[in-house]
Amino acid sequence: MKVFVSTHPFSFTSPEPMRLLRYNEFDVRLNPFEHKISTEELCKVIGDAEILIAGTEKITEQVFESAPNLKLISRVGIGLDGVDFELCKKYGVKVAYTPDAPTMAVAELCVGLILDLGRQISITNKNIRSGIWKRHMGTLLNGKTVGIFGMGRIGKSLIHLLSNFNVNFLVHDINPDIAYGRLHNVKFGTKIDVLKYSDIISVNIPLKEDTKDFITSKELDLMQTHAILINTARGGIVNEEDLYNCLKENKIAGAAVDVFEQEPYKGNLCELDNCILTCHMGASTVDSRTDMEVQAVEEAIRFKNEKPFKNEAFANV
Repeated sequence: MKVFVSTHPFSFTSPEPMRLLRYNEFDVRLNPFEHKISTEELCKVIGDAEILIAGTEKITEQVFESAPNLKLISRVGIGLDGVDFELCKKYGVKVAYTPDAPTMAVAELCVGLILDLGRQISITNKNIRSGIWKRHMGTLLNGKTVGIFGMGRIGKSLIHLLSNFNVNFLVHDINPDIAYGRLHNVKFGTKIDVLKYSDIISVNIPLKEDTKDFITSKELDLMQTHAILINTARGGIVNEEDLYNCLKENKIAGAAVDVFEQEPYKGNLCELDNCILTCHMGASTVDSRTDMEVQAVEEAIRFKNEKPFKNEAFANV
């Protein structure tokens, strides 16, 4: 069975994903461009692949038209905003993904960004390297209210990690896990409640039609002036231009952004000292990347052996 691996790098953190593919006698081709593949590039090279082990690239109708033998998209990671399920249904393609593997890595990055913003670690490091010795007066995490949009796998893991910091949790979720909330003393509220009453807000929802521009200037204006915003979910959920204007005018204390509408990011948030920027690295740990790739390959193996998927995102029936 022929496999094209579009995600890059692949089998870099461990030889195990490639070993599994070869052991199970797949005919494997790798992304020849050695960078995040574009939709146009994918159309040129996907060819006769029956299985696509995909990254975050957009899989458009042109991709399906260029891959007449495609039967499975096995996504390395958790986000599925690049996959059009209606097109998958139209072309008879199944979709699997690896939602568990990156969860803790993203949650840990959230905690790191919260602590960095609160104590202004990155800007202090930058100042010292520029010859500036200035002690910033930071804020304690202890006793603060952490607002979370989306209490799925990552949101729950973030709550677990922050529980020992003696914080209060205020969560907005369209389908809340009440039992988990009770276990961790979570208070549930509206979107407006989270914006108005949180000291820290973490965005942990998927990018869909109804979450595009979920946070714009309208929502940012509801936040407290000392509050900070963390987005490790997807670019497009927080309007980048509105966030820039909000931070430039010091309407909120700061933000940390790991995901952008266009990546690599070169926008005007780079101008601001009260905004920490990271390069879509939430899942970028050796452990998580290896697990994501192995689990994506394991779904391909299940498909080849006509076994049920562990994490099927879309069943074409």
